[in-house]
Amino acid sequence: MTTPRRSTWYSRQQQRRGSPFYRLLDRSFGFRLLIAAAASFSLLAVVHRFENCQGSDAKTACITSNFWDIVSVGNVESFSIVAAALIYIMEAGQRKEKEHHEMLDLLLTQREAGTSMSLARIRAIEDLSAAGLWQDHFDLHDANLEGLRIPYSRWHGANFSGAVLRQADLRQSDLSSADFHGANLSGADLRGADLSDADFSGADLSGADLSGAQLLGTRFEGAILNGTRSDRGLFPS
Repeated sequence: MTTPRRSTWYSRQQQRRGSPFYRLLDRSFGFRLLIAAAASFSLLAVVHRFENCQGSDAKTACITSNFWDIVSVGNVESFSIVAAALIYIMEAGQRKEKEHHEMLDLLLTQREAGTSMSLARIRAIEDLSAAGLWQDHFDLHDANLEGLRIPYSRWHGANFSGAVLRQADLRQSDLSSADFHGANLSGADLRGADLSDADFSGADLSGADLSGAQLLGTRFEGAILNGTRSDRGLFPS
């Protein structure tokens, strides 16, 4: 089973990079400035024309007359504000990419420090997953990830051994070959997940829901399966 295809920040960025226009827009500040300046000028021109063409004293040929009146000292501030706002909007993708790098750095730092409990780590994992930036084979052993919500994500081969994943939402996720040895997944939602070749030996899966999950080659030696739900009837109720 493969992870369901859905639109994520990463997939949209991949499509964006396929366009020469957007590649130039992302790489060249000068090009962004040029686009912002042209758009600002056009917007101010529309406002200027609208003001001149309203009321009973509207000027003759107001759409085309005195077009260059907008190039004035009085409009410099408005032009600068609009241009700056447009540049800020166009650079949103770069700021988001920087945030993702910072989140990944946080995960690596906390892993090296052996930090067990961290709300910031949970949020970073959820944000990276939602953005489509999945970390195959990532090491999260012994981490407290209670209530983690990463549905439809992919953490193939990740190390969750000894981790706390109580009440976690892992629906439709690709967790194939992941290591959950000794992990606590009580009450976790694993419906439709790809758990093929995953290792749940010694894990606590009491009350977990594995309905529709792919279990080819999955290991459950010594696992606690009280009340674990499965559409195949593999576990005691």
